[in-house]
Amino acid sequence: MTLCLLVALMPLAFAVPLFEPYIATKEILIQAGTATAALLWLLTARANSWTLALTSAWIPLLALVLIGAASMLWSSSPSTFLEEGQRLLTYLLLFALALHSMRQAEYQTTLATAIMLAGAIEAVYVLLQYSFGDPIFLTAQLAGKWQTFGTLGNPNWTGEFLAVAALVSLGRLIDLRKASPIESAQSARPWSRQLTLVALILMLLALAATLARGAWLAFIIGGVAFLIARRRYRNAQLRLKSSILPLAITGAAGVVIILLPLLSNQAAINHLLNIKSARGRIWMWAVTWTMIRDAPWGGHGLGTFGLQFPLYQARAFSQAWSAPFMANASFTSYAHNDYLQLWAELGLFGLLAFGALIWIVLKRGRALAGDPVALGCWAAVISLLINAAVAFPLHLPTTLMLFVVLTAVVEGAVSKKTVGLSKSAFPRIAIVLLILIFCFLAYRSSYQRLATESALWRAETALDSGRWNEAETAIRAAIQNAPTRLDGQAMLGRLHLERGEYAEALTALNQAMKLGFDVDVYDWKATALEKTGQRAEAVATLNELAWLRPDLQWPRERLSSLEQANEIHEENKR
Repeated sequence: MTLCLLVALMPLAFAVPLFEPYIATKEILIQAGTATAALLWLLTARANSWTLALTSAWIPLLALVLIGAASMLWSSSPSTFLEEGQRLLTYLLLFALALHSMRQAEYQTTLATAIMLAGAIEAVYVLLQYSFGDPIFLTAQLAGKWQTFGTLGNPNWTGEFLAVAALVSLGRLIDLRKASPIESAQSARPWSRQLTLVALILMLLALAATLARGAWLAFIIGGVAFLIARRRYRNAQLRLKSSILPLAITGAAGVVIILLPLLSNQAAINHLLNIKSARGRIWMWAVTWTMIRDAPWGGHGLGTFGLQFPLYQARAFSQAWSAPFMANASFTSYAHNDYLQLWAELGLFGLLAFGALIWIVLKRGRALAGDPVALGCWAAVISLLINAAVAFPLHLPTTLMLFVVLTAVVEGAVSKKTVGLSKSAFPRIAIVLLILIFCFLAYRSSYQRLATESALWRAETALDSGRWNEAETAIRAAIQNAPTRLDGQAMLGRLHLERGEYAEALTALNQAMKLGFDVDVYDWKATALEKTGQRAEAVATLNELAWLRPDLQWPRERLSSLEQANEIHEENKR
């Protein structure tokens, strides 16, 4: 029940007073929620329930963990590795907990119902946003696509979740339709079918409203996979007559609610027809391939993609073939293709391990043909795997959590063998100690993340209003809780710069540049150097930024003005 509650609440967690609410809130909930679920299991588990389901999926999962751990030996950022390594262990424990509980059909049904309810709530929210604007939260201050389309904060992310929820709901609907005549006579069954059908229609309409093309493709492929697998089941023929009316209602509602308003919204049409995002993805894939080419077997280290990409991007721009992609430069942390990013970080062996996991899961469709709920979860996993080829769902907390839990449902539904862990005291003591250590680390990490994000949010608010002392206190607190994070050092440099403390600003900004890449940090450092009379160093800083990001015009304008100032300064000397 704890896992079902976590899965239902995660997609609906929206902006709170945090610096990075869409990611941070969900990471905190997942770490703390997984730790809480593990503790509750320890407290409530009976002696005969200390079992581990045996499934072939454990082999590639453990291989991924071992390969990720080995990558620390050559990782360029040990601190990043430790953070990503803890996340990897969190999801591994989540898989173990979900696999243990989801072997029972009633828990699978409860999970499917929780996802359906969360998807219906999300769908209503998205449709209200699409038609009237955000009815609850003040998102107008946010930038671009973060303003609209659901509590996930991004139309593509929302589309990914709605596609998953719709496929799980489809399985639940088929499960309710296959009830026996005695069950069908019960009053609860017809109402359940009708409510599930309404929820599914709302999710399909909201999925259309997100204008998320990748999510559309993922849902279509997942739905086709579901129908193909069900065709193998002799009692699974869909009643065409009973499907005509819901399809007609969905189509008519789609025309009225989605299509007609879309035709009068030029901005939405431009977003739908925009090919810049496709060109940007092609560019990121090309740069990622140059990273893979340099370290094809072992990769560059777990979690280091964002630190390596800007340098490889700059080198790629020195070649003639990259000229058409000049406008697509960025300081991205994701390749927008989880398979390529996995190869770049963990090498070919990591990619093969994940490929083995995919192959194991894909083969389960035939065995699950008679279990619509588990089959719906299987189709949802396929939709996430399709999305992973054009986006980064497996690097987002909500979708990665769904992938792990739904994969556990699929494996739990076909797993028949278990191994007992309560025959002797030593395995139980070891498991208890490991879970307690993990829970301590998870709670501590969650607290530090919460404290850091809250402090950065307070610092940004104080900086914008000129409350320097309050801003410095909050920044120092953020750095204390997350010393290896770029944002704290960058804000400290900005604070010193605005107070005219240029030497201190340079110290903080130099430290920030060791932790990552940020356009503002280059800007502030160049300003601080210029203010202290170090014009040659300021020129070098701007030249480095222009090399890394040739799409930006303002560094060249600043360079031109600095060169003119240098010429005037030299003439005055003469």
